[in-house]
Amino acid sequence: MTIFFAGGGTAGHIYAGVALADRLRATHPEFEIRFVGARGGMEERLVPKAGYPLHLVEIGSFNGAALSKRLKTLIQIPWSFLTSIGWLLKYRPKVVLGVGGYASFPFVLAAGVTSWLWGGRVAILEQNVLPGLTNRILGRVSSRVFAAFPGCERAFGAEKVTVTGNPVRGSIRGLPSASREPFTVFIFGGSQGAMGINTLVIDALEYLSNASAEHGVHLRWIHQTGEKDYERVRAAHEKHATGGRVERFLYDMPECYAQASLLICRAGSSTLSEIATVGRASILIPLVSADRHQEFNAGLFARSGASEMLLQKQTTGEALARLILKLAKDTARIEAMEHSVTQFARPDAVDRILSGLLSDPAGGLKA
Repeated sequence: MTIFFAGGGTAGHIYAGVALADRLRATHPEFEIRFVGARGGMEERLVPKAGYPLHLVEIGSFNGAALSKRLKTLIQIPWSFLTSIGWLLKYRPKVVLGVGGYASFPFVLAAGVTSWLWGGRVAILEQNVLPGLTNRILGRVSSRVFAAFPGCERAFGAEKVTVTGNPVRGSIRGLPSASREPFTVFIFGGSQGAMGINTLVIDALEYLSNASAEHGVHLRWIHQTGEKDYERVRAAHEKHATGGRVERFLYDMPECYAQASLLICRAGSSTLSEIATVGRASILIPLVSADRHQEFNAGLFARSGASEMLLQKQTTGEALARLILKLAKDTARIEAMEHSVTQFARPDAVDRILSGLLSDPAGGLKA
């Protein structure tokens, strides 16, 4: 009995699929688990490393892409769709779950067209408050939508949506309370870094190098830069003698979360789910994009008091520095954010999604 997880493009999409696959493999070893992703994406490295077979389609993107890339993607879609139908007819999966990203589009769409032939079913995982173009289309051919956060019911119809939370890695659960002294600022921008956040932090260091001592605040830094921005960020930390840990990529995220007093990061769905799980205060700086999906994600957290939000195009390094200092001195605000953010934690997200897939009477698998 075969199950396909389709999607990729970002580590968040891939890790969600792998978390589900790992639990399914542990509880139902008789099931054959396969992935579909895009050629050239992170899934080419991460999925085989997790131990699962990966089928690759040729697919690009639309949002924020140049016209030439959009045209190329339009040309790729029909061929990827036909290739997907071939895999579906060969394996006849009982369940196809789209976990997000353009990589999911042709395969999940093809499953929506063909799976009725063998009694299969199609579902998607919506990781954002505001659904993107891909999932808005795929929601029409899906029988179930598993949502990381409340708010997407209007896009898909309340009868389809189950708010389950987002699957997160088990290694970040059960961390100790946040550090207070030294006040540790942990900056990261996802698996590839975030140059916009890095630039704001570099500008903030100019202000903080003098102001932190004047305010009686001892700051400690952990900064994941991404591969392309490492030298620039490292030079800035050295210039201001922060003594911070500066890394291209961090393989010990649980340990970094454990040390953190305050996070500065993007507002991708997987990041927010991890923040909720570890219960840390944060300054969210959403990715600038045409659909503003991270801005909507961050807004949900900010309105609830779970995080502070700064918009990249409307803030400065000095404004970020002042906010860091303010929070470092305001223990009550930090504690309030730590408490509020846990309302979004869904430690049982994996089990709830798999339960929905395995026990749904409308063509689902039987546990």
